[in-house]
Amino acid sequence: VEGRIAMADAPRPLFSPVRVVPLGGGARLIFCSGVTARGSAAAGRPAEEQARECLARLERALAAEGAGLGHLIKTTVWLADMRDYEGFNAARRAVMATLQELPASTCVGGAQFTGTDCCIEIEGIAVVPGA
Repeated sequence: VEGRIAMADAPRPLFSPVRVVPLGGGARLIFCSGVTARGSAAAGRPAEEQARECLARLERALAAEGAGLGHLIKTTVWLADMRDYEGFNAARRAVMATLQELPASTCVGGAQFTGTDCCIEIEGIAVVPGA
């Protein structure tokens, strides 16, 4: 169809949003690329709102692989400004309040993003046990 790009002609993404590594016994290790609030209603809003969007996007990426936030074993967070830590932490506490076991976590301040509407990025690593 004229005006449409054929799938074969579409540019290949520079990275995969999720990479799954099979482990023994049917278990899987899931690496989720960092997510921001870019393109959402939360973009340009306070860190707490952006963090909620990031965590929702991370949860959707995990769900696409048959996992959830409860499978996370490690998160890494980048903040443009560490003064936004409390907002991020409030969102994280609310979203992860019901998890039986919390993931290990690292938070780094002073990050620079490709746009001015994002102040936070979150990536995660999860393990899904075998059957």
